[in-house]
Amino acid sequence: MGEKRLLRFVVLVVSALLLLEAVPVCSSQGGDIIALAIDPLTPTTLYAATDGGGLFKTTDGGASWNATGLTNISVLALAIDPLTPTTLYAGVYGGLFKSADGGASWSATGLTGIDVYSLAIDLLTPTTLYAGTNGAVHKSTDGGASWNATGDLLAYARVSSVVVDFVTPTTLYAAINVLSAGWYGSPTGPTTGGIYKSTNGGATWSLISSFDPTINDGSGGQGFSCGPCGGVLALAIDPSISTTFFAVTDGLVLYNYWGDVVVWTQPGFVMKGTDGGRNWSTPGIYPWPDVIDPFPIPGLAIAPRADPLTPTTLYVGSTDVFKSTDGGASFSPTGLTGAGSALSLAIDPRFPTTIYAGTPSASVFKSMDGGASWNPTGPIAWLHISSWSLNPASVIGPSSSTGTVTLSAAAPAGGAAIILTSSNPAVATVPASVVVPAGATSADFTVSTNPVPVGASTTVAIRGLYGGALSSATLTVTLASALSALSLNPSSVPGGAASIGTVTLSAAAPAGGAEVPLSSSNAAVATVPASVTVPAGSTSANFTVSTSLVTSATSATIQAANFSVVLNVIPATTLSLLSLSPASVTAGNSSTGTVTLSAAAPTSGAVVTLASSETAVAMVPASVTVAAGATSATFTVSTSSQAGCASSLATISATYGSVTRSAGLTVTPATDTVAIQQADYFASRHELRVAATSTGSTSTLQVYVTSTGDLIGALKHYDGNRYSGRFTWPVNPQNITVRSRFCGSATRAVSSR
Repeated sequence: MGEKRLLRFVVLVVSALLLLEAVPVCSSQGGDIIALAIDPLTPTTLYAATDGGGLFKTTDGGASWNATGLTNISVLALAIDPLTPTTLYAGVYGGLFKSADGGASWSATGLTGIDVYSLAIDLLTPTTLYAGTNGAVHKSTDGGASWNATGDLLAYARVSSVVVDFVTPTTLYAAINVLSAGWYGSPTGPTTGGIYKSTNGGATWSLISSFDPTINDGSGGQGFSCGPCGGVLALAIDPSISTTFFAVTDGLVLYNYWGDVVVWTQPGFVMKGTDGGRNWSTPGIYPWPDVIDPFPIPGLAIAPRADPLTPTTLYVGSTDVFKSTDGGASFSPTGLTGAGSALSLAIDPRFPTTIYAGTPSASVFKSMDGGASWNPTGPIAWLHISSWSLNPASVIGPSSSTGTVTLSAAAPAGGAAIILTSSNPAVATVPASVVVPAGATSADFTVSTNPVPVGASTTVAIRGLYGGALSSATLTVTLASALSALSLNPSSVPGGAASIGTVTLSAAAPAGGAEVPLSSSNAAVATVPASVTVPAGSTSANFTVSTSLVTSATSATIQAANFSVVLNVIPATTLSLLSLSPASVTAGNSSTGTVTLSAAAPTSGAVVTLASSETAVAMVPASVTVAAGATSATFTVSTSSQAGCASSLATISATYGSVTRSAGLTVTPATDTVAIQQADYFASRHELRVAATSTGSTSTLQVYVTSTGDLIGALKHYDGNRYSGRFTWPVNPQNITVRSRFCGSATRAVSSR
């Protein structure tokens, strides 16, 4: 093997390990080490992607770190060209950047305006790249200059990891992670994460493994919400067996229909796919025993093997770095504690016992003995928000709180502008930004609040963005006025009628009014608006309670803030029955319908609306009135004299208020009796003579060839119920059938003459 071919082979084998790296995760506050990537030819060169500080580089195995040319930005994903490791790709919010000089300088690629969460490189053709975004994988075949979206995956979900089969590069795998979803009568987001596979370079994708939190829905099938939703966070292919790979999942927190009670939690777990994903198992399930907290597993790395028969050694990162030496059947913690969590992992391809773990607070830890011991590498530092506070953290609206932002170091010349936002501007507002003066490390700003609903405490997230990293603190806002009374007038109503509710405050409502939240314990019987507002300066306000019809006395508890009162709903007069007598008639005859109420009709009477589903068969008046004090009334259902030769079913409906009752009326045809007295065929004259009778003297009789259904002609009525006819017909029809328009018929053999 030539020197160049040998080098390429070594690079491809070593670069297969890159499939284990650049694993994007869900960042928290600024400072997380989101991804790690090792130079496959010079493993002492390592890159660390941070949340907000950009990309950092070490050339001495982590002893010291230096900022690259990509600064003050959240880097979500990394990829290194396996043949030319000085070529790097970095996925960020809003696009993809490329460096051709080991990170010293960067330029935007053709993928812009879209968040890039994961990257993968075709190891055989490194100019072919794949970028995982929201709901899709994008592909470039010219080193990032131009991009095209491959077949779409799950919309609104994050493609958290993409890997390329290093033996068959047209085979790809993509991990899908759904961060949050809701289901409150209708979906507010997707709920299924999983793994997709493509065998044609991304042109089409198929789901090979899914994670659906609805199987754990504890709300009785009424709905759920989740966040996180247990999707897949990372994939890694076994560097010795390309058809075997591992995946790790997010935690799962499942809430009830109202989103206020946790009904199920599940920590992340490890999945193993063999035979290209045809077979799946969950070896070891959770890396830790007896844990129910919903810890995610964002980090995953597989160590290379000298002997393919040696059991797989793999590491997963979560609350610790957990290690398995038996292909995931069991895991043991390595002892990386006190670092918060292991968000990203990377293994030295030449010395697989050397492992790096990226953690929160801009820290990278290193183990040189397979995880037996860990030490922090050199510091990674950049100017970012180190603390964020509100004083006080709870206020009575409308009033204010003072926010304080503190930087990790003195602000540069010109100061540091912190962008401010509020998660609920209707309750708490902030200025657009606050500037930390040059040389200072902190600055204050004012949070102004508005009134909130009576009896409710509203929490608002106050956020600050600097250098691509987001920090937040929570402000609780309550209202000074309290609810002192709740009443209903009347407190008992018939179904369908309304009651008037009144809320009374302990003090006059402030400027802007006081919103009082309302609810009903039985919305199927009594409904209320979501809230009622007491006008500024007033102490009370009214609202309407609407009710539905009930068949028996039913109560509903109406609640306003922390007060409640019971509304009794009694049955109202409704339509209880519709009957027809008889329920089957011959066409042209009539039936009598009867409507019956559940109670006596009111003084103005009860007008019951009528309808027929088949007006060509059965007709009813538009309505019938039940007289005052009566409980029933009758009406006539008339039918057409000729309804065809088949029985018809007409549904007669009666409606009073919101109640509809129905009954079916069968209308059968009025048939006559037909008989054939003579059927002779005179072959010499090609003449057919037919004589017949019908009990319907006004009927029309027609003669047909029995075997073919061909019409020969119509008979003439000449006396009483008798009919006859002579017809020219080319051959003896053998058998004829005489049919009447009143649906009677008869068949007879034809005699030859």
